[in-house]
Amino acid sequence: MKRSLVVVAALCCSNLLMSMPVFAKKAGVQNINFGEITCGEFMKEIAAGSAEDAGVVLMWIDGYLSGVSGDTVLKWNDLEKFSTNLVAYCGKKPGEKVLDAAEAVGIAE
Repeated sequence: MKRSLVVVAALCCSNLLMSMPVFAKKAGVQNINFGEITCGEFMKEIAAGSAEDAGVVLMWIDGYLSGVSGDTVLKWNDLEKFSTNLVAYCGKKPGEKVLDAAEAVGIAE
């Protein structure tokens, strides 16, 4: 039973990954270079996008911070606090790189 669940999960993931490039082309989705984007640009894009898009971006940033800090536990309540703090921080420092802001807010907490 466990093996069959693993196989089903693997097939679902592979189908999802194969369909993402098609979806991205259809939707006109742009790649994001998080190493270059400033807080001001980040705030503008978050405001223009959907709540779902913002959630995906914030989850990506959380994953990036996990790689930097070594903290691999996803704490849902902390993610909401981090998101709020990142937006507030970026509002005050629009010229700062968003990943630098995320590290200042997310790792320093």
